[in-house]
Amino acid sequence: MTTRSTYLRLEVISGNGTGDTLVVEDELVIGRHAEGPGCLSEDEEISRRHARLSREAAGDYAIEDLGSSNGTFVNGLRIQSPVLLSLGDSIEVGATTLVVRGIVQPEPAAPASPTVVAKVPVVPGGPTPPPLTLAIDFDAREARLALGEGGETVRLVFADGVWRVAAAGPDSG
Repeated sequence: MTTRSTYLRLEVISGNGTGDTLVVEDELVIGRHAEGPGCLSEDEEISRRHARLSREAAGDYAIEDLGSSNGTFVNGLRIQSPVLLSLGDSIEVGATTLVVRGIVQPEPAAPASPTVVAKVPVVPGGPTPPPLTLAIDFDAREARLALGEGGETVRLVFADGVWRVAAAGPDSG
């Protein structure tokens, strides 16, 4: 498993498999009829299809009860609908308790190269185009674009994978 993959790491802290580690990449069904680690070392108190751990589109992990007899508990509370998991969360199914020990997500991709959105033609002997200033702060995920000396500055922010014009504020110029 590479460091660029996404996975959830659980440690069994009580039950038949105490000390075992389970790794979930995309999905793990927990139950007596589950294959491999999902049977929780043959825990007799879990239902045939007890619960499902799955990776959401955003890379978070959720657990949902699959209509089990004894229920699924996260941090001591019985869940009625899927619950997103966080580092340190405790999961109880049957006689087994698991703790979320790691949630590893892919490293962010390197920032993309700047994109040219417009060019100002330069005509020999014609007027000199105004200077274009572009300042990008990759850490803050924002850019400032100004055309000409003392011209209006446009502030752009990068969120949810796209650049958007930021609302004007007192510090936007």
